[in-house]
Formats: sequence, structure tokens, C-alpha cells
Amino acid sequence: MFNLTQTRLQYTWVVVTVLLITVLIYNTLHRSIKFDADILNLLDIGDNAGLLTKVASEPFQNKALLLIQHSDQQQAKTYLRQIQSAIAELNVSEQISFNPRDNLDIRALVATYSDYPLAFLNNDGQTARDNNDYSFIISRYMQMLSQPSNPLVSLSINKAPLLNLADWFSAQLHSNQWKKDDKLLYIEQQGQRYYPLFIELKSSAIQLDQVVSTVTLIEQVLQQHQPTPAITIIKSGLLFHSAAVTQRAQFEMQLFSVISLIGVLLLTLISFRSLRPLLGIVLLISASMLAGMAALVMIFAKIHLLSLVFAISLIGIAVDYGYHILFAAKYTGKSGAELTKHITPALLMGAGTTLLSYLLLLLLPIPLLQQVAVFVGAGLLFAIFTGLTVITSWSAKNVTVSPSIKQPRATNKVFSLLLGVMLVCSIVAVTKWHFEDNINIFNSTPQTLIDDEIKVSKLVGNLQYPRFISVSGKDQQQVLQRFEKVRHTLKTLSNSEYELRGIDQWLPSIDTQQANEQWLMGGIKDGQLNPIVSLISNDSVNKLLITPTAWMTVDKLPTFIQQLYPAFIEHTDETVGILSYMGPLDEQLYSQLQSQLEFEINYYDKPAQYSAALSKLRHYILYFLAMAVVALLLLMTLRYGWSAGLKLGMFPLLTAFSALAVTLLISGYVTIFNLLACILILALNVDYVVFLKEHGRVNYVLKSILLSAATSALAFGMMVFSNTPAIWQFGLTVLLGVSLGWLLCYFMPSTLLTQKEVQV
Repeated sequence: MFNLTQTRLQYTWVVVTVLLITVLIYNTLHRSIKFDADILNLLDIGDNAGLLTKVASEPFQNKALLLIQHSDQQQAKTYLRQIQSAIAELNVSEQISFNPRDNLDIRALVATYSDYPLAFLNNDGQTARDNNDYSFIISRYMQMLSQPSNPLVSLSINKAPLLNLADWFSAQLHSNQWKKDDKLLYIEQQGQRYYPLFIELKSSAIQLDQVVSTVTLIEQVLQQHQPTPAITIIKSGLLFHSAAVTQRAQFEMQLFSVISLIGVLLLTLISFRSLRPLLGIVLLISASMLAGMAALVMIFAKIHLLSLVFAISLIGIAVDYGYHILFAAKYTGKSGAELTKHITPALLMGAGTTLLSYLLLLLLPIPLLQQVAVFVGAGLLFAIFTGLTVITSWSAKNVTVSPSIKQPRATNKVFSLLLGVMLVCSIVAVTKWHFEDNINIFNSTPQTLIDDEIKVSKLVGNLQYPRFISVSGKDQQQVLQRFEKVRHTLKTLSNSEYELRGIDQWLPSIDTQQANEQWLMGGIKDGQLNPIVSLISNDSVNKLLITPTAWMTVDKLPTFIQQLYPAFIEHTDETVGILSYMGPLDEQLYSQLQSQLEFEINYYDKPAQYSAALSKLRHYILYFLAMAVVALLLLMTLRYGWSAGLKLGMFPLLTAFSALAVTLLISGYVTIFNLLACILILALNVDYVVFLKEHGRVNYVLKSILLSAATSALAFGMMVFSNTPAIWQFGLTVLLGVSLGWLLCYFMPSTLLTQKEVQV
């Protein structure tokens, strides 16, 4: 009867496997599997910081800047034109130009703004308005009128004959920062000229799966046209950083995965001297990964890459169960239904404890951790199902070996000494305890790119991660009014040349538009602007004197202008606007700015936002670990009684904390990646202790623990050679944890275990 039941379960396993494969194939073909790498996107922690940071960054995501410098200026300009043409042919860019202003549709701009002929004055014009100085308008009119070839004058003079609009456009489109040489912009520093190439990339070209190939193509173009001596190229742009980090991570993970896989397979082959157990382990890992990935695809719209990194710990857990099944078959001679019955209590106890611990992550309001829980939970369930239905049947031809009791080679003093060393390390570490949440320590960007960003920032004030100021109001108009006050106050407090970018640069508030219109109209009526009015037809003057019924608003702005700046956000019955600041806003200046404003502003530094997000994530992981510890001790005591359960439950806890402590002593701090490693350490060491308790100190238990620890140490220990800080921190803690866990189990006195008689 039991054999018949197991056969049905095997058929069920085949059906479920086919369904899971079908789910992944279907979603792959329909390109519905989406990945994300921004930690803020998956930290839904009840505030709008992540949303604001994301919106503020959008205008900069697909932008790149190349600065070209060479001792021979003519050669630099020739090279610039060559690479501009070559990159344009790569089909990865929306626009590529020597001057971003060239991409503006001047005719469309003038046509849109000309409907409001008196509403716009540049900064100097508004100062003249505040001083009631009409002579400024007359002077600027005469200057603009002397430029008949200026397209701003010719396009706007019919509808805005005071030429205040042409003057406003001139200020908007002119930058004192750049100079011109043969129609090319350049900026000069210490006698060297830097010629810019502005690139706006297609959104598809900067996706995680394409960014490396995009940058590779651009790099090839830059190298192909290099003269001798070589041109100096300074790069700025998120895609260069993303490509470098992604390429390094891919190389490391592929290298470590291959080495680890070969090592695991060799260890398995040497231990069993048969291909069948080797195939069983591969099948078990594949089945668990398949179930975990399919569950993520079916439940979440986007899969965070960080969740996959953490969820990969499932491999170590699945391998653990596989080795225990295979060694039990080899050393007891059991197979099929008999082996399943023998091994089930230990597997279910170990898996149940681990599964409950991971499922507790679902209670935390962090989508990132919820994805880890779903992946590991689904993978763990299917791994157990695969092991008990398929792997147990594959073990039938293994050679039976006597299951002799393995007496401990060391005395209780060795075990006590080991515990003492672990406790001392833990106590010493507590006195130096330091959690590091600063995102900068996780930065794996090559130093050359960081140096380039610093150079670009000093040269042109362009920042890859601009800081930003958020302002809230009851509606868009109130936000625009507050933008203007922030801009004016910041300019008053600081002489900094850093630019404050915002949509108000192209869209004054309606109050400002009305003030401009009333002042200019008053000048016409009072005769203050007669030197200009005398040159304008009566019909044009009469049109200017018609009181406007509408004003420029966001919805009337050309789309290409709207896309230059962060959009307004509706949040909790308020409208939130964003000003991007291209420099640092120190605490003193921020305090002074806030003190002179009658409304609240918020200053965001994107690196600081990441650090804050990591800090909150760390707290939630600590909550989870606390819940996992309670669940572990509860299950242990329910299964083995209070005394034995608490004693056995303390060993995984001590091992995880000791691994964390030694990590702290080595690196000087611990991070969330070390804490996440503790989750895996707890899961593996719970299995070790449960297997020993359930089956006693027999050969196959000790060997399965040794092989499991060896493969886990190899697979995750390889990560200590990574150049990516987060990866080597995770690997170091896991390596320490599985090593200490194996030592504790190997030297554990028999008095702590109630040994069972081995049934052959």
C-alpha cells in the first residue's frame, strides 16, 4: 500500500514539475519576468522617501556625458564628431548632441509661450519689476531689436512685440558656463579645453539585461577612433556605473558558481563513488530552484535581484537534505518506501523549523524579504517533496555499509574549550559592536569611474546622484510659488554656482505671471514704455491690453520640457514638487534656508536615502531573527522536551552569533548581509542538530553533516574572494558559521544526545 502511495506521489511530482516549467517558459516567452535592482523600490516602509527619490532620479537615469580633452584642439574636435556619428549608428540612443539646447524645438516653444506675451520676465526683468524700473525693459528691447537674425526675435515679435519673451528665452537657453568653438561647446580649466558629448539613451538600452552590451558598444567606438597620443575621455552617467558593477558581479558569480559546482560535484562523487547520487543532488537543487523561481514569477510583478542573492541560500539547505537521504540509504541499506519512512521525521523536523523561520518574513512589511520568504518557502517544500518521493527511490542500488556507532574522538574538555572560545569571541565582539548601514561601503564601482564623476562635478556641476529638495502644497500653483521662494532664498544665502533645477525655470507660478503682466500692461497704459509702443502697431498694442483669461500651466508645457524635470506627485492629499540641487547642501545652509521660509522643505541625498533604507531593513531583519529564534526554541522544546530542546536549540544560536562576532572582529563592523547569512547558518545548523538527535552518532549522520558543511563552505566560502563588499561579507559569515557548526557537532558529547538504536 505504501509503495502504491509513493508511486502516485512520484506521478504527482512529475505533473507539478511540468507545470512549474510551463509557467517559467510561458512568462519568458511573453517577456513578463521583470527584474529590479533599486533597493528603494522594494522598501515600502510607509513614507514617500523612496517614491520621491525615484521620481527625482528619473530625468537623469538615461543621460550620459562624455568630456573630450586633447592637447591638439583640432584633433579633439575631429574625434568628437567621429564618435558622435558612430554612437548614433549604434541604435542605443534617443538623442546625441554637442549641445542639448540644439534638441529643443524652438519654434514649438515660442508658439506655446507666445499665447502669454506679457507673462514672462527673466530674473533681471523681475528685479526691474520689483524696482519699477521700466528703463530696463526699454534697454533690453533695443538690444534684442538690433538682432534681427536671432530666431527668438523673429519668431516671437508678432505676438510678443515687447520682446520680453525673446529676452526670457535667451536667458533660458544661454549658459555662462559653456563657451563656443566652431559651433561646439567647451569648458576650460587650467588651460585645457573639454568638449562635451551629451547622450540620451533609449530606455531599453539601460535595462539590467542590456546595459553591459550597450556600454561595450560605446567603449568599442571610443577605442576605434582613438588617435595617437590618446584622447582623454571623462565619463559620467548611471549606465557606466551599472554596467561596471553588473559585469563584475556577473563575472564573479559565474566564476564562483562554476568552481563551487565543480567542487560540490567532485565531493559528492568521491563520497558516493557513483553517478546516481550525483544526479540525485543535481535534481534536488534544480527542483528547489525551479519551484522558488516559479513562485516568485506567479506572485510578484517584479523580482528584485537582491532577493535572488539572499534566496540562493536555498541551495545549501536543499543539498543538506539530499546528503542525509543518500547517506541514510548507503549506510542502512534501506530504499524506497522503507527509506522514506525512516528518514521522514528528521527531514520534516529540520525542514519545518527552517520553513517556519523563513515564512515569518512574510509578516514584515518589506517586499524584498517577502520575496525571499516566497522563494525559499516554495523551494524548500518542493525539495522535501522531491527528496521523499524521487531521491529515496533512486538510492536502491547503493552498497550497504555497517552503521557502526561513531564514538567521539575528543573528550568533553575539547568541546568545552570550543564553546569557551566561541563565548569569549562573542563577548569581546559585543564590546565593539557596530552596525554599518552606509551605502558607500557597498559601492563596488571601479575607482576610475568614481574619479571621473568627481572631475565632471568640478568641471560642469553635473552630478550622477543629484540631491533634491521636496516642497509640498495644496496644489501645483502653491508648490510653484514655494519653488520661487526657495530659489530666491537660496540665492540670497549662498553664492554657490551649483544649479537648482526645477520646472519653475520654465513655468513661473500664475501669481508671478499675473504680476509680470500687470506691471508691463501698466507701463503701456501709463506711457512708461512709449519708446517701445511708438514702434509697435496700434493693433498689436490693443491685443497686449486685452486682459488674459488663461495662464501657462503644467499641462500646456511641451512634453520635451516636462521630461527635463521631476514630475509633481500627489501624496496624502497634497501636491509634492521636486527641485534638483547639483551640489551639497550642508546642515548649516539647510537650517538657514528652512529658518527663512514659512513652509517646511525636505532635503534628500540619494546615497543617504539608501543608507537610511538599509538601516530600516536591518531593523526588520533583526525582528525576523528574533521571531525565528523563538520559533526554533518552541519547536525544539515541543519535539524533545524543555531541557533537551533548549540545550539543542542553543547550539545553532551560539554558532550564528559567534560567526557574526568573528566577522565583526575581522572587518570591524557588521551589515545586513552578515545578518542574512545568519539565517542560512541557523537553517543549516538546525538540520545538523536534528539529524544527530533523531538518528544518533552513526556514520551516515556524521558523514552527511561533514559533506553538507564542506559543500556549503565551498559554495559560499568562495564569496570571500569577491570584490563586491556585500558578497564577500555574506560569504565570510556563512563560511565561519558552517565551520563552527560542524566542529560543534563533531565534538558534541554523547550525553547531550539520546541515541537511538540503529535499525538495519
